Amino acid sequence: MITTERLTEALERRLSGTPHFLVFAEVRPGGKAVVEVDNDKAITLADLTAINQGLREEFGEALDDLELEVGSPGMGRPFRVLRQYVKHTGRVVEVKLADGRTLQGQLAAVNEQGIQLRVQHPSKVKGRLPKLDEEATAIPFSEIKSTQATIKFN
Repeated sequence: MITTERLTEALERRLSGTPHFLVFAEVRPGGKAVVEVDNDKAITLADLTAINQGLREEFGEALDDLELEVGSPGMGRPFRVLRQYVKHTGRVVEVKLADGRTLQGQLAAVNEQGIQLRVQHPSKVKGRLPKLDEEATAIPFSEIKSTQATIKFN
């Protein structure tokens, strides 16, 4: 029987030494295994297919009882691992804080304790771009409920 732990270990072995990293892996009741893998730059469909095939080779017939879904985390999905924060450094993100506030700004830096965010303030003049704080605000991970990249359409 394939467990979440066995699946996670197999994925970490396969991804070791590659630019890919594991974001999420879970074997759910009802016979479904869900895997999310990302890349420091961008992950391709060919990368995901190779990971899927590698898992099928490793587990063989044991996967016959499971529906295996291998994908990448979506753009609108909250970050789950530190490496996602690192990947999005320099980009505009939305941070929901534990106290209910929401901040939007440029992710300036990341470390094990938290993030540095240059908070974005809306312009008072219609049509002007929002302004970013000169100084970055430190936000510890303990105060962050969720963080996700924002999509900007020009």
